[in-house]
Amino acid sequence: MPSPVDTAGPPTEWALAHLSDLHLTDPLLGSGAPLRAKQRLGRASWRRRRSHIHQPAVLAALVADLQAQAPRQIAISGDLVQVGLPGEFAQAAQWLAGFAPPSRLLLVPGNHEAYVLNAWPAGREAWRPYLQGVADGEPRLLRRGPLLLIGLSSAVPTWPGLATGTLGRAQLAALEAALVQGAHDGLFRVVVIHHPPVAGVVGWRKRLTDRRQFAAIIARQGAGLILHGHAHRVALSQLPGPDAPVAVLGAPSASALDRRPGRMAGYSLLRIGRSGNAWQLRLSRRVYRPQSGDFDWLEHLDLATGG
Repeated sequence: MPSPVDTAGPPTEWALAHLSDLHLTDPLLGSGAPLRAKQRLGRASWRRRRSHIHQPAVLAALVADLQAQAPRQIAISGDLVQVGLPGEFAQAAQWLAGFAPPSRLLLVPGNHEAYVLNAWPAGREAWRPYLQGVADGEPRLLRRGPLLLIGLSSAVPTWPGLATGTLGRAQLAALEAALVQGAHDGLFRVVVIHHPPVAGVVGWRKRLTDRRQFAAIIARQGAGLILHGHAHRVALSQLPGPDAPVAVLGAPSASALDRRPGRMAGYSLLRIGRSGNAWQLRLSRRVYRPQSGDFDWLEHLDLATGG
């Protein structure tokens, strides 16, 4: 059994787990709801290809491994469902209830939650305990010990063939205000978003449309860390901050049995603490091993951070 991350130290030291793109639902269960054209195409793609990649047994192994690591807080950066059907949101709600309590989990939606127009309201209702009444267009803010977790929704409905995301002016303004307040309070600020907020991680049809506006806010206010999903592969990037670069970490799909480089199921463990007046950030990644059906360490990196 893997040894847990040590979280028994001083209260200023925390372990945060990040996973993304679980794609845990079966869109054929309770499929009596009418389908839009994009949902029909997406469900056909799931039956033909994606259902063979996203494996429930792999996700179950990840959950068992993550619980053994015992992080104090967990962030999920979206895409729990396939095509945004009401039955899928109910399946995901049941899974969430068995996974972690709302107090321990920051959850943001991904593009599959807003797969078509009017899909996300059913998800917002089903996942209400984990969203704590936050309206669309408002960040979800969780203060836990020395951490300020800022959850953003980039989930917007798109046409077939597109999987773009958008934050919008109101949410960007609220993000900047949260970053300013977090810095004033001396907290380590973690931004969680589904779409990668940096260039080069995904192509044009999957991009964050207001990426430049997001980057401008980070350049002015900084952050301790930015977490994202969407690309279904490991990613490590940076955005310029006011004093130093800000690490941007992407997670692979948490359920993927995909042997392409960087795409096997995995999750990140982040240890955040202080040394004097300076923040310290250590990234450890765990990856699925198909031969043994369990997880092992992939890498350990100490990352520069300004908090």
